[in-house]
Amino acid sequence: QICRYICSQDRPTRHNKSSQVPYVATWQRRRRDSCADIFAGSMAGSEDKDEKVAPATHTTSAEDQAEVAKLQARIAQSNAASEGEAATGGSSLLSLCEWASISSVQIDEGAHKYVLVLATEPSPRSSGSECLRRDFVVSRHGADYHRNAAEPLVYLLEKNGYTDIRITGGGRILLDESKKKIHIFGYSYGFGTADHARSKRVVEADDRYKDFNVTWSNDGY
Repeated sequence: QICRYICSQDRPTRHNKSSQVPYVATWQRRRRDSCADIFAGSMAGSEDKDEKVAPATHTTSAEDQAEVAKLQARIAQSNAASEGEAATGGSSLLSLCEWASISSVQIDEGAHKYVLVLATEPSPRSSGSECLRRDFVVSRHGADYHRNAAEPLVYLLEKNGYTDIRITGGGRILLDESKKKIHIFGYSYGFGTADHARSKRVVEADDRYKDFNVTWSNDGY
């Protein structure tokens, strides 16, 4: 109805039609554009006003891609060194309580870039068992790029003796504590698309989020 009202305004008069052709064309374009703007605005207003998904910023850059490559190369070098120490029996391991306490889920309130990281614990948790392979899901408030979300966790894992560290992909995570809602979506230019279904299982296994509605999608950024 609003569009119908706007589009009825400034309608050209019917006299001397031949002289009005350019004006009619202009009026038709203005009418179409006005209606489109109004429709877009009404649709935006009809969305959930509590939604906290912010527009994506800092998608990637040449500098970011170079830093991602450097991070991946450093991780590969660290993994190779860890394998060498394990082969010679020279690995200096920290106590179980130190490295086992690293949380598998570290996500910040709001919608932020996240990464899915896999790593192997430094030693078996019990005699005769294998070293546990773990998944880590981490998002960071203020992370301009996905590597900014990954780097603090990678350094922490390395410091605590974790081996075979892999950043398997990224995306974004919306955490809404008040609504008990978590949505995992999107992708990373630097690391590719994370296995969001896997990330969902990791989040759901955390007791802090057992009552949350956790969903995922490969759509969006």
